[in-house]
Amino acid sequence: METHIPLIVRNISLDDDATIEQLALSLSDFGWHETGGQVIATFYTSAADPVAAAAAAALSIKRALPQARVERVDEQFVSLADIAARAGLTHEAVRLWAAGKRRAASEPFPAPRAEVGQGRTATKIWTWPEVLTWLKTHYCLDLEPDTAYLTPEQVTRLNAALQGRPEPRWQPATAGVARTLAVMSTVLEEDASPTPAARRFTCTGGKR
Repeated sequence: METHIPLIVRNISLDDDATIEQLALSLSDFGWHETGGQVIATFYTSAADPVAAAAAAALSIKRALPQARVERVDEQFVSLADIAARAGLTHEAVRLWAAGKRRAASEPFPAPRAEVGQGRTATKIWTWPEVLTWLKTHYCLDLEPDTAYLTPEQVTRLNAALQGRPEPRWQPATAGVARTLAVMSTVLEEDASPTPAARRFTCTGGKR
């Protein structure tokens, strides 16, 4: 099982030739694309601790692109229409699931994370990983085989590490992540050799 971790990266452009060259040279193990005006670097890992692995990977982005700022995990917010399109289902079917009016399940449809707008124009949004897990568990719809995403708790841990904040008390792995970051920082300083291009490098919307 491979964990996909999309990271929001600020202060870089996929339309910049120098940046594209550096991505291909040193950061080809990430999947790069732009959506909604945001640059997303997706990190892929099979590590036992994906949070520590992603925190170390964020340092490699900073090493290759000093101006870059890895802000946080992209939680992939989706509306009902987005869910229907991704799952290949009708909007009404998804709406009934979300409203709890279609085929009772042992666990209700995930709660929305937020609501955008007011009144009749208000739109509820969910996180795609939570919806994906629900669809697989209750309807055997495995839309992304052999793919995992961070749990909400892991997202909180990783965001804390990226922003230099202490992790929540309920998660005892703070020291481990901190040690990983320190070791990776030292290694990156000592090893300035470029990383060979790999199969992961993709850019959407940028110049080739």
